[in-house]
Amino acid sequence: IADWHENEKDFCRRARSARGAKYKREGKTMEIKRNGANGRRAQSVSHNGILYTSGITTTDLDADITGQTQDVIHIIDNILARNGIDKTRVLTAAITLADMADYGAFNAVWDAWVVDGYEPARSVTGGQLAVPEYKIKISVTAAL
Repeated sequence: IADWHENEKDFCRRARSARGAKYKREGKTMEIKRNGANGRRAQSVSHNGILYTSGITTTDLDADITGQTQDVIHIIDNILARNGIDKTRVLTAAITLADMADYGAFNAVWDAWVVDGYEPARSVTGGQLAVPEYKIKISVTAAL
């Protein structure tokens, strides 16, 4: 157990110091790939067969909740496609609404997007977003 613990500590130390590097562990190469990085955050990161997105927000600040949700979902679809997958591979979705009164309108767009039988685990919370005009933010994880 002591040897295993030391190996784990060494692996974690090497992993924390990496940005987009490859490491070998038990004969497997584990690559961390960062996409759309801007010096502050990556739009998505893939590792060990899982894709993680940042909180995706709209490009249309004038749109209502329906328009912003459609825009955010379109951006997510593009991120998934760039990684060779689609919405049927989404495992989880974390949604933040600036106003929970928009929950019904958001759900109408969401329900039209989600494929029956491929619904992800999902949570929706209310909260203040970084830009006052943002009405929604969505983060997803997906299987590659």
